[in-house]
Amino acid sequence: MDLMKKGFIVLMLTGLSGLVSAQKKTEKDIWSGTYMVNEMSNGVSTTTDTLVIARIKDADVKEVPGKEKSDLVRWSMTSKRDGGKDKITVKRFLFDAENDEDAYKEFGWTALHKEGKMNCMDGGHFFICQTPPNTTVAFGKEETYLTKTGIFGIWLHYGVVELQRK
Repeated sequence: MDLMKKGFIVLMLTGLSGLVSAQKKTEKDIWSGTYMVNEMSNGVSTTTDTLVIARIKDADVKEVPGKEKSDLVRWSMTSKRDGGKDKITVKRFLFDAENDEDAYKEFGWTALHKEGKMNCMDGGHFFICQTPPNTTVAFGKEETYLTKTGIFGIWLHYGVVELQRK
């Protein structure tokens, strides 16, 4: 083989190697999208809002508390009900086993999260979770919720709502 062909092969292999390693670093975004918020009243489901979640720039490591430095990924969320005026930043539930940080533990969902069956994001006064459709989710020992779509939200002082991705 002449030198030019060898150089081309080395260049191609280097490029493929870089592409494969870049693909390994790419993480699937399970959150970005548009969601209808459905509330149940008297056995009837009504869409009361539409939420838009979009991936934004990662948090600055210099500006987050120490325990949050292990996950800087962030999303914005807007409500169409308020005309999209209030854009809030949301983050994944903190799960850093090495540093004993586990936001799922409070709800008894650590094992589900480790199995890839529960992922949640935190917005301060609310959180949204994804689990397989038609899953009954336990909140403590006495309360449960059947999520038909697999996506549900809990708002402080309000309760549980079903979300449906558009």
